[in-house]
Amino acid sequence: MKTKILIFFLFFQISLFAQKRDVQVYREFVDGKTIVYADNNEFCPVSVVIRTELVNMKSSLKKAFVLVPAQTKKFAVTELTVIDKTKKVSFKYQSSFFLGNIDLRKYDINFPYELPYNKGEEYLIGQGYNGTISHQNEFALDFIMPIGTEILASRDGIVVDVQDKNSGNCVQKECAEKNNFIVVYHEDGTFAEYTHIDTNSAMVKKGDSIKTGDKIALSGNVGWSSGPHLHFFTFAPDIEKGRISIKSKFRTKGKKLEFLEEKESYLKE
Repeated sequence: MKTKILIFFLFFQISLFAQKRDVQVYREFVDGKTIVYADNNEFCPVSVVIRTELVNMKSSLKKAFVLVPAQTKKFAVTELTVIDKTKKVSFKYQSSFFLGNIDLRKYDINFPYELPYNKGEEYLIGQGYNGTISHQNEFALDFIMPIGTEILASRDGIVVDVQDKNSGNCVQKECAEKNNFIVVYHEDGTFAEYTHIDTNSAMVKKGDSIKTGDKIALSGNVGWSSGPHLHFFTFAPDIEKGRISIKSKFRTKGKKLEFLEEKESYLKE
């Protein structure tokens, strides 16, 4: 019996996801079945999306993706079995990877984030949610601050991506590929990205568990940037867009919990 096997690995080039994910998908023949496995070497769960084209075979998949836990080896993604052993068999599958759960629907929308800088400091929101410069249809915040300002974690989590080797900046969108950033995974399945950090300034690495208030980097002016600032946003993964940004409430003066507004300054008490 001749079996045709075609394997494709598709990587989505969307900001955070521009780097190749440390995930491997492969198949083995076990007791007459073809089992597709995944090794997830990332530090958060990964959604492995599988698309199959089968001839005289059936898949055990119940939906289009499987959520593979962090730091997991040989996780069974699907089993492919022959329907009629007397007929020709062939299959092909495509796999693509997303950090986090692309089916995430519930998360803590009222979580109290801390301002990402030291107590006693105050910074202006140069561009807020749905800003006209580069935040169209995105819930992101630009804290205007000098290069070298200490960036603090706004929430507990696990560091899942670090890029701080780039330098230079420009105002063209293409320069987003040169952004420096730190991405943190939260316990409710959401992520936060701290962007435009200074070159070689990261104080954390992939896999580090961090607490609110930990120093993680220095602010910069790297990538798609017209001036020194920290670009901050939280998001959930999405199969079509790569990610969907989420509004974040911050503790401000008097421990007030609120959404930050463009052109307003916020003092961290």
